[in-house]
This record gives sequence, structure tokens and C-alpha cells, in this order.
Amino acid sequence: MALYVPLGAMSMLCLDDELGLGIALLVGHDFVELGIVVGGLEALVALFFRRIAAHVNPLVSAYAASAADIIRRVMNILAPHDRREFLRSAGKLAVGGFASMAIAQQGPKPPAARRPQRVAVIGVGHYHATLAPFYLRILQNEKVDIVGVHDPDRAVAEDRAKRCGSTAYTDYRTMIDKTKPDFVLSLNRHVDMPAPFRFLVDSGIPFLAEKPWGIDARTVNELADYAEKKNAWATAPMSFRYSWWAESARKMVKSGELGTISHMLVRFNQPGIQRYIDEGNSWMLNKAEAGGGALLNLGFHGFDLCRYITGEDPKVVSAVTSHSIWKRDIEDYAFVTLRTPSGMVFLNEASYTFPTTGSDSERKIAAAKGLVRATNNGDGVQIIGPGRDETLMAPPGYVGSWAGVVKDCLDRIGRGEPPPSSVRDCARAVTLTFDAYRMAGEKPAGPQR
Repeated sequence: MALYVPLGAMSMLCLDDELGLGIALLVGHDFVELGIVVGGLEALVALFFRRIAAHVNPLVSAYAASAADIIRRVMNILAPHDRREFLRSAGKLAVGGFASMAIAQQGPKPPAARRPQRVAVIGVGHYHATLAPFYLRILQNEKVDIVGVHDPDRAVAEDRAKRCGSTAYTDYRTMIDKTKPDFVLSLNRHVDMPAPFRFLVDSGIPFLAEKPWGIDARTVNELADYAEKKNAWATAPMSFRYSWWAESARKMVKSGELGTISHMLVRFNQPGIQRYIDEGNSWMLNKAEAGGGALLNLGFHGFDLCRYITGEDPKVVSAVTSHSIWKRDIEDYAFVTLRTPSGMVFLNEASYTFPTTGSDSERKIAAAKGLVRATNNGDGVQIIGPGRDETLMAPPGYVGSWAGVVKDCLDRIGRGEPPPSSVRDCARAVTLTFDAYRMAGEKPAGPQR
């Protein structure tokens, strides 16, 4: 009787009982091994596990060694006539277990299945830490221990540490080494984002890095390449995905309920620039440090929503920017038109021109069988179609926006799952932003540090 146990697509164990001849084929991303043994399945399984231990990480090696040891120990107490049946089952079980582990390693490696409790924050002088979306408050609401906060400015670091009952650091490397966090939130000035990003990728600590990760598309794409190469658990806060409108629209598009999509609009017009100055973030108004203005900061979310909801990769067909209100080298208004391969038109508008506190925002998608738009008040969605006009609000307990991103990240790590959005998602949105800048005639920020 022959035994054949597949491992993934190309690795396997094969044994012919009559001949007592076994073959082990082990295929990895950078190696291929073929082993032939004489002596039955026991020898074959032992060979297979030894070769596993030579190629994979210590955790899997320990698993392999333990599995092989268990097989040998149990065989010693089994009667000879029981061994053959046991070996068949054990071989299948052991190899199947390793197959699952090998397949899991193909995506970003989730850490041990435990929800992070120890959290550190890099670049806490960024306005998002203490202004909307109030990251420090979000972390406190998640009941985690903020074990350290970093900013190169000692006074800023100490101020933010007092606000959240943490310890201040001016060197993020020292902070990570001393506090040993389970999870890191990385903020920083846009121009300073690449170095901590690379450091965190190398550290193996899962992290959420505020966008855009740099001041030019090339740098951001290189960071995404690096994170993918290292299989890092890294993500950006795609906060606009966390709304009842976005979730509803995506489901309706995927199911075909809306029919042919005509167009989609995302408008995100925010108050002026004084808030950045007041919070010590005047760098946001300098292209050399921020990379861009309203489009990179706010319009980024529209670019991400287009692909997230439609599943298509759009191309920029026209773009215009304006500096007329604040007369800075960063734009205070941008309007971009894109088209997807299916022909859908996407309109993305972003600005720093709202005259007071609040926002001028709109999100909608128009199709042959319906129009789906976000409600002006609360987190809800209005669906209009033939014989239908209803408003659905998010269910009780729904956590949206940036708070939803942070909660989802912590929960996913706790379940051993990959990030909610990929590093490539961030790179795509940033690339579209700079495609639009070129089309609008915006001068580049200059080389990334």
C-alpha cells in the first residue's frame, strides 16, 4: 500500500509499504530538497522533520522536533502490529499541522494570539495625538498600558506623557528597547516617518503608522516593498473604511445590488490652518516637511475608499489645486477626477477652507439601481432607489473612524490575524496623490531624507 501526504502545493511525503521506500519532497521559498530513505515511514517522518528544522524558524523547528519525538515515544510502547496504522495517522497529522503553519507564514506574521496590552507611541508631538482623532484618548479608552511616548522635543514628550500617565522619551529606539511594547503607534512629521517605519519593521513589533509615511511616492513604495519583504505586521489608519456608509456601499457593490456604477464622490473640506499652528505643528504648512497639503492629508482617504469599495484601481484623469486662501506652498484646495477600468468616475475633493469649526463633507455612490450616501448626522447611510428611500444607522456598539481602526488592529493581533489594510494599500493611495499633484502642476517637495 502506498501512502501519499501532500504539503501545500509542492511538498509531500510518499511511502510504498511493499518496497519500504520513502520519498520526502520539501519546497521552500529559497530551497528545494528531495530525500529518499529506506526503512519505512518511521525513518521517512524522522528525515522530514529533521529537514524542516534546518530551514524554518525556531518556533516551527521546536514543533517539528516535538512531533517527531512524540511519534518515537509512542511507537516504543505500541505492539509491532499497531505501529504501521499509527504511523499512517501520525504522519498525516504531523505533516498536516506543519502545512497549516507554513501556509500561515505566507502573509504578514501575526504575533502570538494575545491582544496587546503594552503600547508605545512614537512622534507623539503629531497633532493627531491630542487633536482629532485624539489617539492618546483612543488608546486610553482601549484600556491598554501606554508604556512610553516619544518625541524629539523633550518638552513635548513630557507634556504628552503627563496627559496619559506615561514616560517620556526623546529617542524612540531607547524607548522600544526599555519598554518592550506589544504594539506601537507611529506618528511623526511626514518627513521623519521613514526611519521609525524601517526600525519597526526590523524589530518585528506589530505597528500602526500614521500616513503618508513620507513626502514622496517613491519613498512610500520603497517602505511598502521593505515591509512586504520582511513580512511585517504593519498598517496605516484607513479610517474612512470604518463607517456604516463605506461598509454598506462596499457590500452592495460586491453583490451587484446597485447595478452599473456611474460615479462616486468623496468631499472632505476641513477648517483652516490655525489649528496646526496652535498645536505646534506648523510643519504641516511646509511642503518640504509635510510633502503636500489638503490632498495628501485629507484626500488620501478618498483615494483609498475608491479602491476599497469598488475593488478597482483608478487612474487620475484630471486634477486642479489652489493656494488662494492661505497662500502657502502647500495647497489649501484640491479637486481630482479619476476613472476606473470599468468606466466609473470618481471625484475626490479636499480642502482647508471650511470657515469655522466643523466640516463640509459628503460621501456617495450613484448607480443604475440606487444612490447610497452617508448621512449628515450620525454614522448612517441613506439608500434611495426604485420604491426605496430608507436611512440605516450603524448598530449599537459599532466603533467607527480612527477609534475603529485602533480597536480592529488590537483585536486582530489578539486573534492572530493579518492587518486590516496592507502596506500596499497605503502606497497606492499615496501614489495617486502624487499622480494628481503632477497633473495639477504642483512642484515636488524635494528628495526624502
